Amino acid sequence: MNGGAGQRFCQALDLVDSPALIEEYLSYHQQIWPEIAAHLREHGILDMEIYRLGTRLFMIVDVSAEFDAVRFDAASLSNPHVQRWEALMWHYQVATPWTPQGDKWVVMERIFSLKQQ
Repeated sequence: MNGGAGQRFCQALDLVDSPALIEEYLSYHQQIWPEIAAHLREHGILDMEIYRLGTRLFMIVDVSAEFDAVRFDAASLSNPHVQRWEALMWHYQVATPWTPQGDKWVVMERIFSLKQQ
């Protein structure tokens, strides 16, 4: 993360291997629901990007120094807009082979940083 003020999380998830469903998923992400964007920002998520290669998704999440993952998860579970969005997205998503049972996005391990070289 630039400036070192917060943290960066990189996560992976897969998509259902269906060109039609992938196109629908992409269209949802052209303009996510405003309630979802507000929820993310409200809980200290400064930026979020999702990249795709075939059916593999890679998400970068930059959070503020005040970000609390436990509080964010609890708020997400109690937010009806987030729960509807997650249920809708799960129609398009599938866990990676390395994802623990019941999880979706999985934090990836950083193995290289040019800044540390």
